[in-house]
Amino acid sequence: MNPLALVTGAGTGIGRALALRLIARGCDVLALGRRAAPLESLVDEHPGRVATLALDVSGREAPARIVAALGERTLRFVVHNAATLEPAGPLEKLDRGAFAAHLETNLAAPLFVTQALLPRLEAGARVLHISSGAAHRALAGWGPYCMSKAALHMLTQCWNAELGPRNVLVGSARPGVVDTPMQETIRGLTSEDFPDVEAFRRMKREGALLPPEDVARFLAWMLLDANAEQFAGAERDIRDADIEPLWRA
Repeated sequence: MNPLALVTGAGTGIGRALALRLIARGCDVLALGRRAAPLESLVDEHPGRVATLALDVSGREAPARIVAALGERTLRFVVHNAATLEPAGPLEKLDRGAFAAHLETNLAAPLFVTQALLPRLEAGARVLHISSGAAHRALAGWGPYCMSKAALHMLTQCWNAELGPRNVLVGSARPGVVDTPMQETIRGLTSEDFPDVEAFRRMKREGALLPPEDVARFLAWMLLDANAEQFAGAERDIRDADIEPLWRA
């Protein structure tokens, strides 16, 4: 039986490209996303290789629903890709409820979904967090996103401290600036909410955004080919010249 990978946010962007890449590399995929239609198109393209579950990973019932969707199968790979940028804007105007909802998606969901899946993880399983340069650099207008990604970075390290004896590795990857629906959201922000917005609009105009397919190759290399130190020894950046020849090979 093919190894099974769970990918959140698999309907579009990086998640969809990664699901397709993993299928091409011999994995079956449990694809999660908020909308059913994009997920079903994966099933249509690869019948028998994809199972889908339409849900919001931030929901309190999401971990139990995901475990139920697995049936009797175990997991070799888990990829926490689903994330939100919103709410964007200055911290002095941040709504507390919106901030709490943001953390449920970007931090609580990866934590509690992994927690629920621990009994289903195979020996040697790998859990991958999709990080961001914003985890390590403050950006005006992106306060919640910067904070949640920084906390996700620490969650990676905490899980590794606890799961190492179980032969489960947790890694973190920075995919760069990618041509995804989140970038459309960013370009739609006002300069009052995000002072650096014009730089992101310029990257789109100049064709400087990475295609999701390149990012999928990088992430698939981390999951399937990287050794333990390459996967979990430190957060890996797609722009790292030392590893680019490895994932492009």
